[in-house]
Amino acid sequence: MPYTDIDRGYRPHITPRRKSAEQAEISRLENELRAFVAIALQHGLRDYCEIRHPELTHELDAGLQRARQQAESKYERVMARLGKVPGLIACVGDTGERTYYRNSHENVAYIEHSLWNKRFILSGIWVAPTYRGQGIAHRILRQLVDAADDAELGIELHHEPFGEEGLDKPALEAFYNRHGFQHHELTPGAMFRIPRTPLDHHDRS
Repeated sequence: MPYTDIDRGYRPHITPRRKSAEQAEISRLENELRAFVAIALQHGLRDYCEIRHPELTHELDAGLQRARQQAESKYERVMARLGKVPGLIACVGDTGERTYYRNSHENVAYIEHSLWNKRFILSGIWVAPTYRGQGIAHRILRQLVDAADDAELGIELHHEPFGEEGLDKPALEAFYNRHGFQHHELTPGAMFRIPRTPLDHHDRS
């Protein structure tokens, strides 16, 4: 039987193109495994992941922890800016999820907020009836979206009309539309605002 190249100790020549294709395939498989483990962790299969893929599980856990810390830091930056709305004095409520605004002698508005799933959750802006139509809600929301843009933090909006004196739902949505909020498939039943970059602001102007 004649000898083959492999019998003689030869190996196929690996070209740069073939090597690149193999590396791309390895990267694809690694990414698929990473996605599989991430989904498994979300669905309560931690024991399986820690036994079968301990290093990847630890890496994903560490990444999630960093992401949470980064989101908390961004939220704190946004909250600091919300305390500096021009012409108003701010005070955070006892639960930390409502910021009150007053002028020189009385409360005029408040905003409800929280951090969830690495997003700023906006649950509403309320302005006292005697102070509506003076641009107070606009000033507060403008401060919020500018701060969220600087911090690169998305805003998820859950807001229903307050009583008979406020805007109805279409007018309320139009108000938030003007500030960049849109309905999004990732937030059913809510509106969402993606952080804008300096280029987006330039195009808008």
